Order: sequence, then C-alpha cells, then structure tokens
Amino acid sequence: DDMDTLLVLLGSAGISFIMGVPGADDVMLNYQSTSFHDALFLRETMNLKRAPEFEAWLQRMQITDAAGRLRPPSPNALLGGMGNLKSLVA
Repeated sequence: DDMDTLLVLLGSAGISFIMGVPGADDVMLNYQSTSFHDALFLRETMNLKRAPEFEAWLQRMQITDAAGRLRPPSPNALLGGMGNLKSLVA
C-alpha cells in the first residue's frame, strides 16, 4: 500500500516517469519497488497518458487499440510454428 500512496503523490506532483521492476521487494534490505501494473493503476487513476512515442509504438505493434487499451491476445505467427521444431530434433 505504501507504493500506491507514493505513486498517487508523485502523479499529483506531475511526475513523468516511473520504472516498474516486478518482484523487487526486499524486506531485509528495506526497499520496495513498483511493478508494471502499478504504472497502469497510476495512469487510470490520475487520467494520465503514456509517452507519445511509446503509445505510437504500442499501436504500431498492435498491442493497444486507438483508445490506448490493450488488445485481446491473438495467435502469434512466429510462435505458431514452434510445433514444427520437434521434427528437427531426432
């Protein structure tokens, strides 16, 4: 909950960049980090946008739609051929 409070405070102050490092909390070393879903929480809660060049890349790669929402998963042509690799191993 501390990171949510800090993110809302930073978002209100106009921060333009945070870094998400999933799984980086360490109680012994006394630090916490944010994860990727924390950035999404901040954007949705504070009505913030992604960096324009990153948003353009996400749309070009067909990861998000024109409204900036994630597209549903679709079959990947490259990964679809993984079954054919078994025939190479004899």
